[in-house]
Amino acid sequence: MNLSFTVSRKKIHEFVKSIDKLRLLRLTIAITIILALISTAIAFSQDLIVAYGDAESHLNIAKRVVHSITPGMAQLGGIWLPVPHLLMVPFVFFDPFWRTGLAGSIVSGAMFIISAIFLFKLTLLLTKNKYAAFIASLVFVLNPNILYLQSTPMTELTLVAFFLMSSYFFINYILNENDIQSLLLAAFFGFCAVLTRYDGWFLVLFEALTIILLYLRKRHDWEKTEGKLLLFSTLAFFGVAIWMMWDFLILGDPFYFTNSQFSAATQQQNWLKRGELPAYHNLPLAFAYYMVTAMSNGGVIIFLAAVAGFILYLSEKKGLHRFFIAFILLVPFIFNVFTLFVGQSVIFIPHLTPVGFEWRLFNVRYGVLMIPVIALFFGYAFFKAKNAGAKILLIALFLMQFGLYFVGYSKIISLSDGIEGLSHAKRPDAENFIRKNYDKGLVLIDDYARTLSIIRSGVPMQNIIYIGNKPYWEVSLVAPERYASWIIMQKDDDVWNAIYDKKDVQGRLFKYFKKVYTSPQILIFRRIK
Repeated sequence: MNLSFTVSRKKIHEFVKSIDKLRLLRLTIAITIILALISTAIAFSQDLIVAYGDAESHLNIAKRVVHSITPGMAQLGGIWLPVPHLLMVPFVFFDPFWRTGLAGSIVSGAMFIISAIFLFKLTLLLTKNKYAAFIASLVFVLNPNILYLQSTPMTELTLVAFFLMSSYFFINYILNENDIQSLLLAAFFGFCAVLTRYDGWFLVLFEALTIILLYLRKRHDWEKTEGKLLLFSTLAFFGVAIWMMWDFLILGDPFYFTNSQFSAATQQQNWLKRGELPAYHNLPLAFAYYMVTAMSNGGVIIFLAAVAGFILYLSEKKGLHRFFIAFILLVPFIFNVFTLFVGQSVIFIPHLTPVGFEWRLFNVRYGVLMIPVIALFFGYAFFKAKNAGAKILLIALFLMQFGLYFVGYSKIISLSDGIEGLSHAKRPDAENFIRKNYDKGLVLIDDYARTLSIIRSGVPMQNIIYIGNKPYWEVSLVAPERYASWIIMQKDDDVWNAIYDKKDVQGRLFKYFKKVYTSPQILIFRRIK
């Protein structure tokens, strides 16, 4: 019996190409893991993991879920979205990971790796060129602002990962509207983005709008489009419903995240009263602020090359649904310009912020959300380069940009904000005093005011009384001796206003406590034994 078979040359070629793609993807993953470990080790050795004030706040929210005087899911609060904190919970359980910030580094580092993988896949999807995908991934993973933030508990890398995953599957759906599996995966990762940062709300909104726009372009089979829209929206927008329901059940207001004294909107009103909300109701300035912030994070040279790649992409007439795809990829830019314009957000960046402002560096890390898009279109420019000379020029520009970072000409601006900008964590001397003198007992403190660092103080989280510990907090503000052994207050914080500024409560304070530390801003009291 004779057996024979033939394999077409085309199939062999496709198989070899798939092996090549897999090799480059594996190389991308290996490089990303190595860079994640090295940058985290450097940040750890330089005590930079918790340089941002918000970094500790994220760690503390997760920690209180498992270790608190009143532990539980209610400790997630109602302002910051829960997914980043839930991802940290298994790691903050261990005190060394909480106090060093490594609990957050593990989560951000994992999301960094996932982001690199899906940026590679997304660039490959749009270019069908594995080298362009590899270049785009390198631009992303070698960016020093990304490398720093992936070593911290900040939430930007978690959002970037979910944005790229949702965008990848949604663009897959745009290119093949019969791919319902991709639509469902886009909705799921959109759901995750919705519960990570508020930027994610814009992402799923724009994806839903794109489903409608795709129908309007063809104007046929509305029933099928309606079914897809319902299928996508039910899952993607479920995160919005969950969060509003959570705020209503826990805090009594479904819009607590935007109405409360702790919300971004309320904080921006304080800047507005001072005349220091420059982009408010000024669309050109809002556009300029975010464009410069994105450019400063991505690197000027790489940013300009990416803009050229973006123009080439839009001008590619063979590019199927290119405007819809660009619509999705530009969501981070549109969201940040919008929030700056309506006064829900503020960015101070030295290139634009008036000299007379108290602070000229704040929230510049928001620009890193555009780095995956910048990297993608840099990769696209590489793909469209017509000859080897043009490709070599782009690689030279890429290397030149990192040379500017290396010599210090280009600042690692997201790191600078954490060290010297308004975002940096305060390190008052009172922190050293508590670390050296705290022995035992409950500590009453307004943690929202960031009087001092709990993770650096040595005080166990389960010994802290703060605004989220009901009824301990409310009782302590009228009868401070009831639970607390230590009271730490900062001028004009809630503890100061409720106890030190009210004569009747102040009398109880001095009856049961002795002042053991005094500075112009911070007072520390210890229970009289």
